Amino acid sequence: MNKPAIIIAIILLVGININAQELTCADFRTGTFYIPTSDEMKKYTITSNDSISKISTPRDITINKYIVIREENSQIEWIKGVDIGNPEYEILEWIDDCTYRLTYDESKGALSEEKKWINENNGIVITKSRIDGKCMFYDAIMTTNDGRKISQKGIICAE
Repeated sequence: MNKPAIIIAIILLVGININAQELTCADFRTGTFYIPTSDEMKKYTITSNDSISKISTPRDITINKYIVIREENSQIEWIKGVDIGNPEYEILEWIDDCTYRLTYDESKGALSEEKKWINENNGIVITKSRIDGKCMFYDAIMTTNDGRKISQKGIICAE
């Protein structure tokens, strides 16, 4: 092999190695992400005392994915695309590298009754379950003031 071919081979191997690096929780702290919609995203589990019930909410089929623009301690969530409609402003309180508490930012505008209720119940705790490729799978759990746990599985992906 001649020198130019060896140099090109080394550059290609380094490039492949750089692209093959796995993402970590730190890669999901800031940046632009998307949350793909799926039937799984409309399912919730409610645990209260010794009973477990499952509910499903109707899914808006006009929404393909949510766009999330995240800074260290806040994020803006767009339902139908950036600059389309009204965004959701959320506050992130990091518990550890892979877990945070999400509440809605009432300083940015009036909150719906549902979002006020979420805030009154100390928000939603998001915990990584695994990272696969460019996506982080997570469990979202809210423990209400009366002791019920409402949980949902989700996914957020790097753009």
